[in-house]
Amino acid sequence: MKPQTALALAVAAGLLTLASIAFLAYRLLEQTRSPIGGRPADLISSPQLNPPDGQAAADAIMKLTLPDLAGRPQALAQWRGKILVVNFWASWCTPCVEEMPAFSRLHSQYAGRGVQFVGIGIDEPDKLRAFVETRPVSYPLLAATPAISQTPGLEIRGLPYTLVIGRRGAIELSRLGRLDEAKLEPVLQRLTLP
Repeated sequence: MKPQTALALAVAAGLLTLASIAFLAYRLLEQTRSPIGGRPADLISSPQLNPPDGQAAADAIMKLTLPDLAGRPQALAQWRGKILVVNFWASWCTPCVEEMPAFSRLHSQYAGRGVQFVGIGIDEPDKLRAFVETRPVSYPLLAATPAISQTPGLEIRGLPYTLVIGRRGAIELSRLGRLDEAKLEPVLQRLTLP
């Protein structure tokens, strides 16, 4: 392959990645711009997924294998049978960053009761690694490209996006926008009852 052709392909791939990130950022910005009832849109829960869409999303997540921040592939199916809280985020997303300390606290508090948090960063792995050096979290972080939003069965329409999957693999909660501790903890308490 000629050096000019390789360079052109690398530039095209970089532009495609930037366009995908810009699209996700635009979708997030549009959601946070329009206040509803005087409250910012990122504080308003997205509609709960209907059962077929919820099952499709849970199944799609369990089929994912993504690299951790050390580059090792991690299958999300390794956490099957646990209560799985999957949070899609990015280091440039302010609501994402704001909810992470609460997620870390809840993960530490509920890990012994079979709850597993997983953060899927839709960002460059170097930026994710730099982020956790200054703001460590207590749960695993995996890296994904913006193309993950096109995974069949898994519609990611903005960030942050959080799904809670019960022990039997059904979606128990879906949330587009910031999810605060006061809304998530009662769900975890209910799901961890004996």
